[in-house]
Amino acid sequence: MYTRTGVQAYRETDIHSMTREKMIVLLYEKIVSDLEEAKAATERGDRVAMTKRINHSQRIISELRSALDHSIGGDISRNLDSLYDFMYHEHLEMMVDQEARHVDNCIRVVTPLLDAWRNVPVGTGEKAARDHARGLLKVPGGPENATESGNNTAGRDADPESHSPSSVPEKSELVSVSA
Repeated sequence: MYTRTGVQAYRETDIHSMTREKMIVLLYEKIVSDLEEAKAATERGDRVAMTKRINHSQRIISELRSALDHSIGGDISRNLDSLYDFMYHEHLEMMVDQEARHVDNCIRVVTPLLDAWRNVPVGTGEKAARDHARGLLKVPGGPENATESGNNTAGRDADPESHSPSSVPEKSELVSVSA
């Protein structure tokens, strides 16, 4: 009924017309889904399936991390960077020792981020981008308040409960992550 080309074209159109907020929500949802599938695969003893899901989730985290703009996001983007670093390392640990606690740790970190992004009003990202372009956006802990080194991350042992989401990545930087 539907051709592969038609479905692919629909998906590409959907991705390019999606709001930034919706894109982040979908990516966080996919991370949770991948992690749950990895945990189930581990319980079944299916290392191949576990590895596939962990690798996919890890690629999404890498894309989200690389899309952070520390010049705009200030403390919030640096905190997100620390959370992404923590999750990335938990993924590596999961690959090594296959213990479900690593998946649980990541889900505990990403769930509040997902919940928060679900509550961000549509258009917030576009408005922030316009305000930034006009020089109207001032972020607490932004570049004017940054430390001399320019890096204020707390490292992978950061407390995930104390951070909140922000810095909206560009859609074009996130499109390379496939479902």
